[in-house]
Parts: sequence; structure tokens; C-alpha cells
Amino acid sequence: MLNVSQLVEEQKLGRFSIALLAWCFLIVLLDGYDQIAIAFAAPAIAQAWHVKAGSFAQVFGAGLFGVLIGSLALGFAGDRFGRKRTIIYGSIWFGLLTMACAWTRSIDQLIVLRFLAGIGMGGVVPNTVALVAEYAPKQRRATWVTLMFSGFSVGAGGGGAVSSWLLPHFGWSVIFWFGGAAAVLVALASIFALPESIRFLVLNQRDPVLIRRLVRRMDPNLDVSQITTFVLDDEPVGRAGPCALFSGPLRYVTPLLWVVFILNSLALHFLQNWLPLIFGIAGIAPQQAAIVAMMFPVGGTIGALVLSRFVDRHGMVAIVALAALGCPVAASLGHSMPQPLLMVFVFMSGVCVIGTQFGLYALAGIIYPTSLRSAGVGTAIGIGKFGSVAGSMLGGVLLAMHLPIDRLFINVSIVFVFIAGFSMMLGWSHRVSKGLATASIHRSS
Repeated sequence: MLNVSQLVEEQKLGRFSIALLAWCFLIVLLDGYDQIAIAFAAPAIAQAWHVKAGSFAQVFGAGLFGVLIGSLALGFAGDRFGRKRTIIYGSIWFGLLTMACAWTRSIDQLIVLRFLAGIGMGGVVPNTVALVAEYAPKQRRATWVTLMFSGFSVGAGGGGAVSSWLLPHFGWSVIFWFGGAAAVLVALASIFALPESIRFLVLNQRDPVLIRRLVRRMDPNLDVSQITTFVLDDEPVGRAGPCALFSGPLRYVTPLLWVVFILNSLALHFLQNWLPLIFGIAGIAPQQAAIVAMMFPVGGTIGALVLSRFVDRHGMVAIVALAALGCPVAASLGHSMPQPLLMVFVFMSGVCVIGTQFGLYALAGIIYPTSLRSAGVGTAIGIGKFGSVAGSMLGGVLLAMHLPIDRLFINVSIVFVFIAGFSMMLGWSHRVSKGLATASIHRSS
């Protein structure tokens, strides 16, 4: 008998784990690129089709709604059919539909295709988070998930560099061709290169031949044979339905996690979408406003990578600390200060907000058991999109109120107080749920 839980916990960062992280990094990089591709193509499309820029609001919204649907639906599919299969099918799906955008000739066609592509994009993320989390030792799960998911930011940010190089030579359609074709090729290669979650296979008692092969890849020195049985000693065996997200020890954890996802997504999309415009209203030249606002994603990516070990060690305490720091940082953005100092505060706001978002992805992968992990992460991401929509709209509401800039940012900073408060409640509920889950495992054994 081989305890797979112990095998995972004792795993060191080696060839197998590095390949897993690198491959999932590439998958979410292309997911990030294809999600943001429409934003980089939109100006050229508007010029070519002679349509107003405001027409793309529906296109952006349709894509976001598709991601919401995909996160929910394919999160549950990953727990039923496997992480690998769902990632591959989702990537092929959004890759082909992204390529199809190159042939569109109207805004209505783009709306339909971006919605459908968004379903695949939304489904890939929770399953890659689940896959990496299920191979990572518990003491390093947040670090592994953060390293992997940083590919999304690289892909979204790198889309600008690719677009600036391709657009002048090949036109707007090549942006969709490039991202879509790359996603399909990587998905097909994943059939051979991407491993299925060994925890998922053992939990669902599937394919012992594949389990033995994965064990040998993780540790070539282990002696496994056809008579070896595989067990998980830290989780009960069996499939859980969607209702399990709200039953037993998770009855408070899941809704609290959703609330924190919604609130942080609201803050993230408000700052990400409205900082350049608000700084312009405050009198900063457009080019300088863009440079200052760019420090937000830069701070977020760097901060998330640096803080990942802190999240591993302290869990929800890290989220509470980031939210507590984010409140005065966000409030300070509306005050007059030299541009270098403003860049520092915008950088720090990215550390707090995007760092929290990365931490939440990692913690969602830790909170849920294998039987619910893709569904738990997927529903949290999907429900969080309501906060994304609200954050995108919030700037318009606040500007319509004609508030002074300093007052505007003070109002936004209040969101961080709620993030910190609900994060504390989530941390307490999670500790209680862990105790109940451990007691249940001991009783069943």
C-alpha cells in the first residue's frame, strides 16, 4: 500500500514538478493573452469598421459573462471528468473561437464569439489551479499556485507587446490568429505533456496503470507493482456533489470566500480600469498618467511572487494584512504629490490588490478537498466576476457624483475595510472547518 498524500508532501522541486509548473504557466499565459486580445485589437477594428469605441462595451461584457459561466460550469466538470481533460478541451474551445474572431465583420459577431470563447477561458483557470495545488506540498501550495498563475499576468501584459509588433505589419486579425493557434497547439501537446492529478485519480479510484506511471515520475526510486494499492490518508474517498460546497464545515467558508472574491475583484477592476482616466482628470498628462497607472500591474505581479511564501506560512493573515495596508494606500492616491511618490503608491496599491487576488486563488485551492477543488475554485472565480463588473461601473458612478478626487479615493478605500473584516471571518471559519474535517477523517478510518 502506498500513501499518495505522503508522496506529495515529501515531493521536492525536481524535473517532474518544474515541468508541471512550466506547462501550466504556459497554458494560463495563453489564456491571459486571449482574454485581453480584444482590448488590443479594438482600436484597429473600430477604425477599420468605422464604429464608435463605445460599441465595444458589449463585446467586453460578453467575454466577461462567458468567463463567469465557464468558471462555474467547467469547474464542476473538472471534478467530474478530470483536470487534464477539462483543461485540454477548454483550451481547444477558446483557441478555435479566438481564431474565428479573425473572420468577423460586425460587432454582433464579435459579441457571440467572445462570449463563447470566454466559457473555455473561464474553465481553464480553476482546473490549472486545482491541478497544481494537488501536486504541491501543503507548505508550498500558495507559492506553486502563484508562480503558475503569474503566467496569466505575463500573457495579459505581453499582449500589448505582441500587438504593437504584429498590428502594423499584418492588421488586427493576426492578434486573434496568433493567440488562438498557440492555444490549440499547446492544448494538443498537453495530451502528452500534461499529467492528470494523481490525487484525483486515487480519490476516484481510476486508472491504476496511470497512477503507477505518475508515481514513478514523481519518485523513480519507489517500488510499485500491479498489486500496489494507493490511498489518501488526509481526505475521505468518494465523489461530492455541488451541494457539498455549502454543507458541513464549508457552510460558512464558501459564502465568505465568495464575498471576499467579489470585494477584491471590485477594487481590482476599479483601479485597473479607471486610474489612467482619473489621473488625467487630476491634471496629469495622458502619457504620464499611463506610465503611472502601469505601476499597478507591475506592483501586483512582483508583490504576489514575493508574498507567496508569506501566504503559505500565514494563510488568511496575509490577506488581512494586505487589505489593512491597502486602505490607507488607496486613500492616498487622491492627494497631490510628486509623480515619483505617486508611482510608489500606485505600485503599493498593486501589491495589495493584485497580491490579494493571487493569494485568494492559492487559498481557494487549499480550502477545498480534491473532490470539490475545481468546483470550489471555479465558483469563487465566477461569482467574483460580479465584483469585476461592479468595479468597472463604479468609476462612472463616482465621477457622475462630481466628487473631489481625494474624496473619491477615500470612498474606494472603504472597500478594503470590508475585505479585511470578511477575510478575518473567513480565516476563523476555515480553521473551524479544518478541525471538523480532520475529525471526520479520523472517525472514518
